[in-house]
Amino acid sequence: MTMTEQPVFNNDSRWPLKLAGFIAIGLGVLALFSPLIAGLVVTLVLGANFLISGILEAFAAFKAERWSGTVGLFLLAIISILAGLIIFAHPLLGLKTLTLFAIIAILIAGIAKLFWAFKVSDGRGFLLLSGALSILVAAMLYTSFPFSAAWALGVLVGVNLIVEGATLLAFVKATE
Repeated sequence: MTMTEQPVFNNDSRWPLKLAGFIAIGLGVLALFSPLIAGLVVTLVLGANFLISGILEAFAAFKAERWSGTVGLFLLAIISILAGLIIFAHPLLGLKTLTLFAIIAILIAGIAKLFWAFKVSDGRGFLLLSGALSILVAAMLYTSFPFSAAWALGVLVGVNLIVEGATLLAFVKATE
């Protein structure tokens, strides 16, 4: 017979999770109050990620000896570095591009939910509703593009941070 163990959290191990939850909620609220700035911050963080990873990939490509993937890794490094530099040079263009990718992702998720709604029997109504709402949101964001780029990504990030923070706090509460 196998016994599953419940994780044991004492007060010393709970406070970092509580702190992370409150910080996430606070940042989420800030993002909702200033979605353009939040969207630009996300864009610049992505640009920094491209730039840093590109530099590290280039370094790895130069250090690799007789590896068949060296040329590909070096090309990927150049693309990543260029993407990072372009985002830093034109953060609003980067924000618009990210918003378009978010719209496409929301649309694809909506279509996938509708598809799966016809494949399952339990929860079909919720999947249909969620899929239809996702497609509607994607259409609304797209029809107001590029103006939606000024707020959409920041709002999505803000809502996500608030939900993540609340989830952390609920988890901590459940382990008390």
